[in-house]
Amino acid sequence: MGKKSARGNDEVKGDVNMSPMIDCCFLLLIFFVVNATAITVAKDPSVKMPSAVSCSELKDANGCIVVNVYADAEKMSAEALKKFNKSYPAGTYWGVTDANGSSQGYSSAQTQDLTDFIKKQKELMESRNVDKAMIRLYLRGDMAAPWERSSTVIRCAAAAGVTNIVFGTLPSK
Repeated sequence: MGKKSARGNDEVKGDVNMSPMIDCCFLLLIFFVVNATAITVAKDPSVKMPSAVSCSELKDANGCIVVNVYADAEKMSAEALKKFNKSYPAGTYWGVTDANGSSQGYSSAQTQDLTDFIKKQKELMESRNVDKAMIRLYLRGDMAAPWERSSTVIRCAAAAGVTNIVFGTLPSK
Protein backbone atom coordinates (compact mmCIF):
# COMPACT_ATOMS: atom_id res chain seq x y z
CA MET A 1 0.00 0.00 0.00
CA GLY A 2 1.70 3.09 -1.11
CA LYS A 3 0.59 6.63 -1.69
CA LYS A 4 0.38 7.99 -5.15
CA SER A 5 2.49 11.00 -5.77
CA ALA A 6 1.26 14.09 -7.48
CA ARG A 7 3.28 13.18 -10.60
CA GLY A 8 1.50 10.00 -11.40
CA ASN A 9 1.67 6.31 -10.54
CA ASP A 10 4.91 6.42 -8.54
CA GLU A 11 4.50 4.91 -5.11
CA VAL A 12 6.11 6.41 -2.02
CA LYS A 13 7.11 3.78 0.51
CA GLY A 14 6.58 4.49 4.20
CA ASP A 15 9.66 2.72 5.64
CA VAL A 16 10.51 3.17 9.30
CA ASN A 17 14.16 3.86 10.10
CA MET A 18 15.13 1.33 12.78
CA SER A 19 18.61 2.71 13.49
CA PRO A 20 17.58 5.15 16.26
CA MET A 21 15.57 2.46 18.04
CA ILE A 22 18.46 -0.01 17.88
CA ASP A 23 20.83 2.68 19.19
CA CYS A 24 18.50 3.36 22.13
CA CYS A 25 18.23 -0.36 22.92
CA PHE A 26 22.02 -0.75 22.95
CA LEU A 27 22.42 2.33 25.13
CA LEU A 28 19.88 0.98 27.61
CA LEU A 29 21.58 -2.42 27.59
CA ILE A 30 24.97 -0.84 28.26
CA PHE A 31 23.47 1.33 31.01
CA PHE A 32 21.97 -1.66 32.84
CA VAL A 33 25.09 -3.80 32.48
CA VAL A 34 27.33 -1.05 33.82
CA ASN A 35 25.04 -0.23 36.75
CA ALA A 36 24.35 -3.83 37.72
CA THR A 37 26.31 -4.77 40.80
CA ALA A 38 27.94 -8.14 40.48
CA ILE A 39 28.19 -9.44 44.02
CA THR A 40 30.40 -12.46 44.39
CA VAL A 41 31.63 -14.41 47.34
CA ALA A 42 35.28 -13.78 48.21
CA LYS A 43 36.79 -17.23 47.85
CA ASP A 44 40.13 -17.57 49.57
CA PRO A 45 42.15 -20.29 47.81
CA SER A 46 43.93 -21.29 51.02
CA VAL A 47 40.66 -22.66 52.47
CA LYS A 48 40.03 -26.28 51.45
CA MET A 49 36.34 -26.75 52.05
CA PRO A 50 34.87 -30.13 53.03
CA SER A 51 32.69 -32.16 50.68
CA ALA A 52 29.00 -32.76 51.31
CA VAL A 53 26.80 -35.57 50.03
CA SER A 54 23.93 -33.21 49.29
CA CYS A 55 24.50 -29.53 48.83
CA SER A 56 23.23 -26.76 46.61
CA GLU A 57 25.08 -23.90 45.02
CA LEU A 58 24.75 -20.45 46.56
CA LYS A 59 22.71 -18.74 43.84
CA ASP A 60 22.48 -15.26 45.30
CA ALA A 61 25.46 -13.82 47.14
CA ASN A 62 23.63 -10.57 47.86
CA GLY A 63 23.61 -10.03 51.61
CA CYS A 64 26.43 -12.46 52.41
CA ILE A 65 29.06 -11.61 54.99
CA VAL A 66 31.91 -13.98 54.16
CA VAL A 67 34.17 -15.35 56.90
CA ASN A 68 36.93 -17.83 56.04
CA VAL A 69 38.04 -20.19 58.83
CA TYR A 70 41.62 -21.36 58.44
CA ALA A 71 43.43 -24.53 59.48
CA ASP A 72 46.72 -24.44 61.35
CA ALA A 73 49.76 -23.64 59.20
CA GLU A 74 51.19 -27.16 59.48
CA LYS A 75 48.01 -28.62 57.93
CA MET A 76 48.10 -26.35 54.85
CA SER A 77 49.75 -27.29 51.59
CA ALA A 78 52.92 -25.41 50.67
CA GLU A 79 51.15 -23.45 47.93
CA ALA A 80 48.20 -22.53 50.17
CA LEU A 81 50.56 -21.55 52.99
CA LYS A 82 52.53 -19.29 50.67
CA LYS A 83 49.35 -17.45 49.57
CA PHE A 84 48.10 -17.35 53.14
CA ASN A 85 51.32 -15.80 54.48
CA LYS A 86 51.17 -13.07 51.82
CA SER A 87 47.73 -12.00 53.03
CA TYR A 88 47.69 -12.63 56.78
CA PRO A 89 50.10 -12.63 59.73
CA ALA A 90 50.96 -15.79 61.63
CA GLY A 91 48.31 -16.88 64.14
CA THR A 92 45.36 -15.82 61.97
CA TYR A 93 42.28 -17.99 62.51
CA TRP A 94 39.67 -16.06 60.51
CA GLY A 95 39.85 -13.99 57.37
CA VAL A 96 37.28 -11.56 56.04
CA THR A 97 36.98 -9.38 52.97
CA ASP A 98 34.96 -6.18 53.23
CA ALA A 99 32.85 -4.48 50.56
CA ASN A 100 35.92 -2.59 49.31
CA GLY A 101 37.79 -5.84 48.68
CA SER A 102 40.37 -5.38 51.43
CA SER A 103 41.25 -8.45 53.48
CA GLN A 104 41.61 -8.56 57.26
CA GLY A 105 42.76 -11.43 59.44
CA TYR A 106 41.78 -12.06 63.07
CA SER A 107 43.43 -14.18 65.73
CA SER A 108 41.81 -15.95 68.68
CA ALA A 109 42.32 -12.86 70.86
CA GLN A 110 40.33 -10.67 68.45
CA THR A 111 36.84 -12.13 68.70
CA GLN A 112 35.36 -8.74 69.62
CA ASP A 113 36.98 -7.24 66.51
CA LEU A 114 35.42 -10.00 64.41
CA THR A 115 32.02 -9.30 66.01
CA ASP A 116 32.43 -5.58 65.26
CA PHE A 117 33.32 -6.35 61.62
CA ILE A 118 30.22 -8.53 61.17
CA LYS A 119 28.05 -5.86 62.81
CA LYS A 120 29.47 -3.11 60.52
CA GLN A 121 28.88 -5.25 57.42
CA LYS A 122 25.30 -5.94 58.56
CA GLU A 123 24.66 -2.23 59.08
CA LEU A 124 26.20 -1.45 55.69
CA MET A 125 23.85 -3.92 54.00
CA GLU A 126 20.86 -2.55 55.87
CA SER A 127 21.79 0.98 54.71
CA ARG A 128 21.82 -0.35 51.13
CA ASN A 129 18.23 -1.59 51.65
CA VAL A 130 19.11 -5.29 51.52
CA ASP A 131 16.20 -7.32 52.86
CA LYS A 132 16.94 -8.27 56.48
CA ALA A 133 16.02 -11.90 55.75
CA MET A 134 18.73 -11.96 53.05
CA ILE A 135 21.53 -10.78 55.38
CA ARG A 136 23.43 -13.93 56.29
CA LEU A 137 26.86 -15.12 57.26
CA TYR A 138 28.62 -17.32 54.70
CA LEU A 139 31.01 -19.51 56.68
CA ARG A 140 33.77 -21.05 54.56
CA GLY A 141 35.63 -23.40 56.88
CA ASP A 142 38.75 -25.34 55.99
CA MET A 143 38.20 -29.09 56.40
CA ALA A 144 41.27 -29.30 58.66
CA ALA A 145 40.27 -26.35 60.87
CA PRO A 146 39.14 -27.14 64.41
CA TRP A 147 35.37 -26.86 64.95
CA GLU A 148 35.93 -24.40 67.82
CA ARG A 149 36.96 -21.73 65.29
CA SER A 150 33.71 -22.11 63.35
CA SER A 151 31.77 -22.15 66.60
CA THR A 152 33.43 -18.88 67.63
CA VAL A 153 32.42 -17.28 64.32
CA ILE A 154 28.83 -18.39 64.87
CA ARG A 155 28.83 -16.85 68.37
CA CYS A 156 30.32 -13.60 66.99
CA ALA A 157 27.63 -13.48 64.29
CA ALA A 158 24.90 -14.03 66.88
CA ALA A 159 26.34 -11.23 69.01
CA ALA A 160 26.31 -8.98 65.94
CA GLY A 161 22.66 -9.80 65.23
CA VAL A 162 23.18 -12.13 62.25
CA THR A 163 21.38 -15.42 62.87
CA ASN A 164 21.12 -16.77 59.33
CA ILE A 165 24.27 -18.82 58.58
CA VAL A 166 25.22 -20.60 55.37
CA PHE A 167 27.97 -23.23 55.55
CA GLY A 168 30.18 -23.47 52.48
CA THR A 169 30.90 -26.98 51.22
CA LEU A 170 31.90 -28.62 47.95
CA PRO A 171 29.75 -31.23 46.24
CA SER A 172 30.92 -34.81 46.72
CA LYS A 173 32.72 -36.36 43.79
